[in-house]
Amino acid sequence: MRNYVKGAVLYILAVMIALSLSFTALAASPKKIAIRGSLSRMTVGQKAELDSKITPAGAKVRDKKIVWTSSNPKVIRVLEKYDDDTEIKALKEGTATITVRIKGTSWKASRKITVTKGTQASASSYEKKIKKYQAELKEIESSMKKASVKSGYQARRQQAAAYDAKIEKIEDKLDDLEDAIERLYDTGGLSGSQYKKLERRLEEAEDYASELEDYLEDKFGDFDD
Repeated sequence: MRNYVKGAVLYILAVMIALSLSFTALAASPKKIAIRGSLSRMTVGQKAELDSKITPAGAKVRDKKIVWTSSNPKVIRVLEKYDDDTEIKALKEGTATITVRIKGTSWKASRKITVTKGTQASASSYEKKIKKYQAELKEIESSMKKASVKSGYQARRQQAAAYDAKIEKIEDKLDDLEDAIERLYDTGGLSGSQYKKLERRLEEAEDYASELEDYLEDKFGDFDD
């Protein structure tokens, strides 16, 4: 009886190990890594978050294998070196290239960032930027509504991907703008009422972008991998 139980346990363990290895083999391998957003300028003393984007979406990469570095740590210091996102801090005027790479592979991406003393932007300048991005979203909406859906799966997929990339680009700009507004508020550059007003405007723009993504999916189909 003991031998039977022992044999059954060993069999179950063997099956579990085999399944685990199978799932690992099926997991998608990374094909590309990029740095999200459009951050290219910072001011001395400013902190900013950078996020990585790994494709395909289902690729499995451990955080400790994602490495962030700065070409000039005296200008911009990387505060979190191993993670899918990081925080950087501008220390003095100059230029530095921030690089993220997947350890053990050739995949990497870089972003050149210039640090200046700078001057604080006004609340009205941020509101103008939000309106500009909303206008760009409106142009995308108009274009999608006028577009005829192409025949064929691959043609529709490419058509949808082109619109999706445009929407995502504006969403990245809105994310960067939100970070900048929060930093300005934290350093006393905005009053509480100004901050709340800008946050409402940002939320409206972000909701609009989400609505366009829903419309895109309804019209052209869902092509998420």
